[in-house]
Amino acid sequence: MLYGIISDIHGNLEAAIAVKDFLQKSKIEKLLVLGDVVGYGVNPEECMEVFKPFNAIFIKGNHEEAIITGNCDVFTTDARISIEWTAKRLSSFFKERISGWKETIQIEDFVLCHGGLIDPLYFYTNTRLKAKRIFDEFEFKICFIGHTHFPMAFSLAEGEPLPATIAQRPDGRMRISLEDENRYIINTGSVGQPRDGNPNACCAIFDTESRIFELHRISYPTEIAAKKIIDAGLPSSLAARISRGL
Repeated sequence: MLYGIISDIHGNLEAAIAVKDFLQKSKIEKLLVLGDVVGYGVNPEECMEVFKPFNAIFIKGNHEEAIITGNCDVFTTDARISIEWTAKRLSSFFKERISGWKETIQIEDFVLCHGGLIDPLYFYTNTRLKAKRIFDEFEFKICFIGHTHFPMAFSLAEGEPLPATIAQRPDGRMRISLEDENRYIINTGSVGQPRDGNPNACCAIFDTESRIFELHRISYPTEIAAKKIIDAGLPSSLAARISRGL
């Protein structure tokens, strides 16, 4: 099976369309979306609809949870402003839709969540020690995550005290040949707001037959997405992050 795996679209329609076009050309068989379709950007509903051709599986992120509950206590000021802006504009149909998304899903020999299995919505799996906690506390072969907006992976070999970090290449891409004897936590980065210094959208493909995971970077008109944020009266810092990839 050829899976497309993406995360953290964050209302960025221009990035979503570019990724959708790439995935269609790549002939993926199933699309998995790891949460945070909403927040920051101005086209949350359109970003859900653009992936209709794939009959995608969506899981819930912390921004969806904040939309549903109205609780923004743990968010930054800019994030809270964008969530409140989004909540006022999402239709009841889409609010009901995202409220039904699960926090974790098991597919074949891998599991999906937004942040980390310790706390699927909010945990930041961004260090070897944090990854080790997850490896120790949960049984899984592969876990795909998002949330940090920074693509990276951790590989744990049997008998090793700490997982190894698998870093992206200088161009922001990754290619991992998954070994049967190892376990993996793989962060697929962000479609709509990468934070690794590369503004190009992140888009992953996992081939379950070859056991190859590849993270691609897709260019899109960042200036259009940034201008939409400014025109909507949202914080200008959100537009700057898109343009700079930070």
